[in-house]
Amino acid sequence: MRLKALLGGVGFAALLLLGSMPATAQPWGGYNCRDRIERAERHLDRAIERFGRHSDRAREARRDLEDVRDRCRHRDHDRYNRDDRGDHGR
Repeated sequence: MRLKALLGGVGFAALLLLGSMPATAQPWGGYNCRDRIERAERHLDRAIERFGRHSDRAREARRDLEDVRDRCRHRDHDRYNRDDRGDHGR
């Protein structure tokens, strides 16, 4: 009986530990910049189709797209600067 309880507790702790670890080392849950930008563009297209070009939803989708593009630009800029210093991402 105690063994089952102990094994159950260990299994639960392992699930908690594994569940809290990131799936990949990439930012944004495994999406690379190209995927994020394409996804934001599709979201904008859908918002325009459903609500109109000048709707609040389309404006919000445009802002999200610009945010994603800015993050990708900054990430690439930081990566290239690190490489120029010789850090190579370490």
